Parts: sequence; structure tokens; C-alpha cells
Amino acid sequence: MFSISLVVVFVTVSYCNGNYERKRLLRQNLSKRYNPELLPILDSHHPLQVNAKLYVMALQGLEDKSQVLTASVFWYFTWKDEIFRWDHNIEYKNISRLIVSVSDVWVPEIYIVNDVRDMPIRGSGYNKDYVIVRSNGYMTWFPAKELQTSCAIDITKYPFDTQACKIRMETWYHDNTSFVLNTIGLGIGLSEVHFVENGEWDILNLSAYPFEYQEDFADNSSAYSCIHYTLILKRRSSYHLITTAFPFVILMAINLLVIVIPTECGEKLGFCMSQFLTMIVFLTLIAQNMPSSSLTISYLTFLISLQILVSGITILIVAISIYLQTRSIEDIPSCIARIIFSPLIYFQQNYLKKSFTPAQDSKHECFITWLDIDRKLNCGLNILLLLNVIATFSVFVFVIY
Repeated sequence: MFSISLVVVFVTVSYCNGNYERKRLLRQNLSKRYNPELLPILDSHHPLQVNAKLYVMALQGLEDKSQVLTASVFWYFTWKDEIFRWDHNIEYKNISRLIVSVSDVWVPEIYIVNDVRDMPIRGSGYNKDYVIVRSNGYMTWFPAKELQTSCAIDITKYPFDTQACKIRMETWYHDNTSFVLNTIGLGIGLSEVHFVENGEWDILNLSAYPFEYQEDFADNSSAYSCIHYTLILKRRSSYHLITTAFPFVILMAINLLVIVIPTECGEKLGFCMSQFLTMIVFLTLIAQNMPSSSLTISYLTFLISLQILVSGITILIVAISIYLQTRSIEDIPSCIARIIFSPLIYFQQNYLKKSFTPAQDSKHECFITWLDIDRKLNCGLNILLLLNVIATFSVFVFVIY
């Protein structure tokens, strides 16, 4: 039994040593006639076909102010190398594939042209990457990268906005006569094993579009191959609804209490001032968390400005109303009455002719009092507050849907 075990161990060690030696000789022989800087094709009239698929592993976020999308991704590249190949049935038995460093074989020079940090897919540490080489020359490369790509953001419907971000992958030095980029299947997808959900953004759709673009230089006009990936992202609005929209609506509803508080009550102006200051503080906190951009302005920004304006007008009208209450029994001069009530002339023409004649200049002959002006102001304030509520809810419905 002991002798059988020794034989098994000897055969296993011999096989492993032989396999290692064959791989070493294979690498040595292939390296002698291979230059990783040259395009690995025998017929230069037919461009090399490089197939690619992008997998999204994690979406770190989309920065509104800097307009940068950060995502962890990896590619699945495959192409046929017509030089780096061998016969695994005769000369190198049982060696059907090798794993080699990217510095030892040709890999496509591809750039992410809208990456704001590092455009080449093969970054500074690319020598640590490896390529799977099969005996028939098919190469498989899985480069991973953390992308930081520019993304034009439209915050008009914030916080219920949907963004379309592109990842632009293009060839750089080689035109379409050298190699062409093709998509595998849909060209892009989520990594089922590695993908991690983002708490702020939800990925609605992924798409890839391969095409060629023309570059006109002084010496030549060449076409280059590229693939544009599109990520459709929708902001998760639950947090913003609880912390922003709901308190905003509550404050606006409380502001309507101005309608039912009588002017004679001395606390009406104090209530309006407290409401105004509360609105200012709350809306300032909201504005700090909102994306700042002058290219597109969100409807929520307009609503914030509208609420501040309406609150300021409310305080002004209430203050004037309290002042008019002190002069409620006094009549007003006819000239002031004509200015204030001029919109009613068309509807009350006969009435005004009887009330205001050239001979009636004295304020004592005019029966309109300051209390009438106060009532008109309060009526206008009530209409303004109701229109504000209707306009705000209309904008919210429009933004949501």
C-alpha cells in the first residue's frame, strides 16, 4: 500500500512539473515571435473585431453641483489574436489556455473620453491586469475601473427628476481600418453578483449604441469606432417627500390661517411675522440641500421664491390693514377714492357719477371710508393666498407626473 502511494505521488509531481515546463516553453516560444505593440492580424485589409460588454457593479452617486457620475464597472472584451496561438493537441498537450499579463500581449487602446479623472481604460496600474488566452487565439480581458464621467443634469423637476448619463467609450489612436468596437448582446448590463443598489438613484434603463464618427485633421480624415452607453437614472424621492415636500405644504397651509384671523386681533401681525421667519429658515435649509445650477432651475426654487414673496406681501397688507383700522370712521378724499376704485368705474358708472361730481371736492362730502379700503385689501389678500395654494399644488402635480 505504501509503495502504491509513492507511485501516485511521483506521477502527480512529474505531471505537474511537466505541465509547468510545457507552459514555460510555450510562453518562451510565443514571446520570441510576438510584439505586443503591433496589431495581431495577418490581413491588414480586414480590421480586427473587438467585442465588448459593460457591467455595472455599483453606482456611487451623481453629484448635482459638479455634474459627475461615479460608478464602479468592468468590461468584458474579447477578440481573436492571429499571432498568439498554438496547437494544444500535438506540441503542447493539455494546455488549452494561458493567463498572461496585459503588458505581454496586445490589448485594445480604448478611452473613456468623458471621464474627468482618468480617460484610458488601462490606467496607471494596468500592468496588474491579466488576459485569458486560449489556444485558438481568442483573448478575454476583464478590466475594472471606477468611472467619474461628466453628465449634463436637468434639475427642472427636482426632486422627482430623471437623468440620462452617457459613458462615451472610443478608440483613440487606431481608426476603423485597424479595429472596430462591437457590442455583445445589449452591450451593457448589471453585474448580478457584484451589483450594489444606490440609496439616492435608481437605474431605470441601460443601453449601448455602437457607431463611427469622423475626425478631420490637417493631414487626413479618419473614422473612429466608439460605443456610447446610456444610463437612465431616477432620483428616489421618498426622503425628499418626507423632509421637504410635506413640511413645505404644512407651512403653506398654516399661512392660510391669516384669512380667518380678524384684523382687530392684535396678534395677526405677530402671527404673520412668525410665519414669515419660519418660512425663511425652513426654505433656507431646503435651498442648501438643493442642486445649485444656473443652466436649469428647478420648479421648487421658483416655489420657494414665491412663498417668500407671498409672505412678505401678506405682512405688508396686514400692517396697512391695522393702520387703516385706526382711521376706520374717517372718510377719504375723493381723489384717492377715484384712484383706488377706478377699476370699478366701468361697472358702477352711474353710481360714481352721483357720488363724485366736480363740486364734491371735500373729503367730508365723500361717504367712502378707510374701512372700505381695508376690506378691499383683505379681500385681495385672501384671493392672493388662495391663488398661491392653487398654483403651488398645480406645480407639484406637474412635477410629479
